[in-house]
Amino acid sequence: MEQTNFVFIGNHFATDFVNSRKNVKGQRTELLHSWEDLMKWLDRSGKRDVITGDLEQLPAAERMNLFQKTLAFRGKLEQAFITIVEERAVPVLFIADLNDELSRYRSYYQIKEKENGITTKRFYDISQLPALFLEEAALFLTTFKPDNLKKCENHKCILFFYDTSRNQQRRWCSMERCGNRVKVNQHYHRHKSATEEA
Repeated sequence: MEQTNFVFIGNHFATDFVNSRKNVKGQRTELLHSWEDLMKWLDRSGKRDVITGDLEQLPAAERMNLFQKTLAFRGKLEQAFITIVEERAVPVLFIADLNDELSRYRSYYQIKEKENGITTKRFYDISQLPALFLEEAALFLTTFKPDNLKKCENHKCILFFYDTSRNQQRRWCSMERCGNRVKVNQHYHRHKSATEEA
């Protein structure tokens, strides 16, 4: 899958990760088919540089195991998002499961120089890859407002986003992707109904 097929409209790493599946012509479509796709996705998300270790030394079986664990967590996170959108609360069982998973991994901070000073950055050994996704989800869920996590209002779309607009009135994953389509469709049906009534 080419990188250009990835969707980054969620306003957070966690929502963009859940959006690594999308509907294409009515079919739920996987965008992460392989370990290589996951690495490309991480590169596009801006997080590839926090993964350390020699990728080439990682056995194929371990890569597959880490890949499957990461995608399994995405499924759980998506279900949690669905519940949050419907009930405006993080599911208690999801929190317990996330805490359990977090306890199995480790990561570490490093001080990094930048133009106007220094900052800290968290790093993950390649063997600890799921920790990145788990920790990003935990950070998101401890800082977000449940009312601002939304699912696109196009009923054919499965994408989520975190609404950071001034009035929290965002309705679509993006105007280009769904907003304009829905508006054009509504206009067509209004025009068609008016024509049939005349």
